[in-house]
Amino acid sequence: MEQDPGYFGEAFAVATRDVLHVRYTLLPYLYTLFHKAHVDGSTVIRPLLHEFITDITAQDIHRQFLWGPALLISPVLNKGMTSVNAYFPDARWYDYYTGGEITARQRYEDLSAPLEFIPLHIRGGYILPTQEHGNSTVFTRTFPMGLIVALDDIDQAYGELFWDDGDSIDTFEGGDYFLEEFSATKDSITGTIQHSGYGDISTLQWGQIGRASCRERV
Repeated sequence: MEQDPGYFGEAFAVATRDVLHVRYTLLPYLYTLFHKAHVDGSTVIRPLLHEFITDITAQDIHRQFLWGPALLISPVLNKGMTSVNAYFPDARWYDYYTGGEITARQRYEDLSAPLEFIPLHIRGGYILPTQEHGNSTVFTRTFPMGLIVALDDIDQAYGELFWDDGDSIDTFEGGDYFLEEFSATKDSITGTIQHSGYGDISTLQWGQIGRASCRERV
């Protein structure tokens, strides 16, 4: 079977490119999740019930999933459908694409989901590290980093970034990595470096800090 998106037509190729751009943008968050899986044994992809253990409805959700604790993914799984009935557990949720807070909470919501669009939502209380996307991971690693801040009910958020050269083995065990923890309130964002053993970290630059509900460039 053909693997080249262009084989299926221009519209499909454009949709595939846009989705991959989202994935490349979120690679620092995903990379950090894999680090935590390595160190703590936590899951990278997890069902909603792993995070919302007292939510009876979440126990039956099998058509949505989370990247780590913070990114809710609600894909269309039925052919020809352009919407999805998604469940939002009891938390503050923000639209990944617009940064706007949504009103759904501990209930289902019908979401528009045409072919070129995957509904993504960020859970309040978390900070996601990002990076401007490129045409490959090699190019993406040279572009500015960013943060998406999603405040919870008490206007706080936390997150972290793990970074190394992306190729070497056992960088954590060898200390050849960078680890920074972030915290935020409605008035400030603070970063605390926990480990700085990656020699090329000085080449990274910070670009956009996106606060959900109020994206702003710094």
